[in-house]
Amino acid sequence: METELPGSLSALAVEADRVGIRVQLIRRPDYREAKGGASEADGIYLAWTSGPEPWVRGLGGTVRDCGVLDLVGIAEGIAPPESASAGPMYLVCAHARRDRCCGRFGAPLARELAARYPGRVWETTHLGGHKHAANMVLLPHGLYYGPVDLPAALGAIDAYERGEVTAHRYRGRAGRDEAWQEAEFAALMADGGRGPA
Repeated sequence: METELPGSLSALAVEADRVGIRVQLIRRPDYREAKGGASEADGIYLAWTSGPEPWVRGLGGTVRDCGVLDLVGIAEGIAPPESASAGPMYLVCAHARRDRCCGRFGAPLARELAARYPGRVWETTHLGGHKHAANMVLLPHGLYYGPVDLPAALGAIDAYERGEVTAHRYRGRAGRDEAWQEAEFAALMADGGRGPA
């Protein structure tokens, strides 16, 4: 990870990375207004983006309360039994320390989207491809879009909420190899730029 983390969280992130789990730090776009910079939604969220039934799950409390997570099981798509459904989630890269463009374009976009989709939008650390700022990923399916402005982001999210993928500004899907993604994009284009999520 490119971000410094406190001890127990750092150890968890290193172990997650070791077993193939991508770690993102997230916060609500309105975190500046939240009391003390934190909110009742603090905790760990898990997403499985591969396979026929992707999921997003939440663990209540704080990172210190989460005990020992079965990271190998999570990497294989096994949701912890103590977790609860928490999706969908829309992450917008606002990692200004990694790239100024992500902060400049991502943070305002996240605030605009949060006003339209309350409780679903988060600012996140680097998603990759900062040249595509603003970047966005839609969970649980792990659909990457960028660069997106507000109309493109709204179009992608609205399509996703109907169970579709739109080709406009689509960058690919997490957990899939290049050949699979090329085939998916070709199918989207053959179907008029839309397909099933």
